[in-house]
Order: sequence, then C-alpha cells, then structure tokens
Amino acid sequence: MTETDIQIINKEEHQDEESLEQKIIFDNSIFEQIKGKELDISVAKIFKIPTIRNWFKRQKEEYYVVSQKEHIIDCKYTKGKAKISIINKRITNKEIQDIKAKNPIKYVHLGGTEILIKACFREGIDTPIEIYLADDRIIQLIEKSIISAVKGNLIYQKFKFIISANYSVAINDRNIDKSLVLY
Repeated sequence: MTETDIQIINKEEHQDEESLEQKIIFDNSIFEQIKGKELDISVAKIFKIPTIRNWFKRQKEEYYVVSQKEHIIDCKYTKGKAKISIINKRITNKEIQDIKAKNPIKYVHLGGTEILIKACFREGIDTPIEIYLADDRIIQLIEKSIISAVKGNLIYQKFKFIISANYSVAINDRNIDKSLVLY
C-alpha cells in the first residue's frame, strides 16, 4: 500500500487552551488492513505510511525561563509556619505572554530550584533548619504531598541546596499557586 492508495475522507483538528484533538476518517479498505494488526499505542507502529504518521505527530515547543526570587521571612515564622509558593499564577502568566509561541502553552515544568538561605544573625549560632517542597493541592496527610526535603544548619549563616523537582503543572489549574510550596 502506498500513499496514493489511501482514500482519506476527512481530516479534522481542533485545539483550544485545554485540549488538542486530531481525527482522520478513511475508507473500509484501510480499516481492513489496520484491524488485523496487533496495535501498539505509538503512532509509528499504527500508521506506517508517512503522510498519515506525519499528520498525527505533534510538534513540541519548549521554552526555558530562568528566574530569581527573593523572600524575606520574619523571625516569628521560624517555628515551621513559613510558606513560600514556587509557582505563582500571576508571574507565570506574565512570563508566558513574553513568549511568542505558535500554539498556546498549556504546561509549566519546574526542572530545578536553587535555594539559598541567609541568616540575619551572628555566625556560629547552632540553628538547625528543615525545608521541604510539597504539592499543597493534595489534601491528604502532608507526608503524601512531599516532593523533596532537606535538612541543614545555619551555623555558618548560609545554607544552599538544589531541588530537582521535575514537576509539571497545567497552566489552567485553579490551584497552581499551591502546586509547589516550600515549607
């Protein structure tokens, strides 16, 4: 079977902010050839004909943003009450508007976060610190929402570490501000 043998009756593609749908309608002879095959989910295995396979391939666009934020935490919050959102809907939407994308951006992916904590007191004071990154959208026990955790000490006034979250969140999520929170 060659590309010229295929009688495509209809092609449809619909895309909005929430989804992408693609559909091809073809005749019975193509269906008879496909239905006997053991189907694999990959497009390359189902459609061996380049015209159809290429039509179903999605071109993934990737953009990288490096940003820096500074949060000052008052000493009264040193008993486990400090909460800092890593992803902020307002800032994320502003950064997305600066990107000239062909298709609407639907997801934001946090690859890594570097955290530097500076103590505002004299060096040499033994000050243990424990920080964890959690998904506050999960309403079960906090232990089930922890993505990463780290323990350290501010005895030398600075504590620096990197969290490789590799975490994706949908842009249209109502609770995006709760998706990645430092405690």
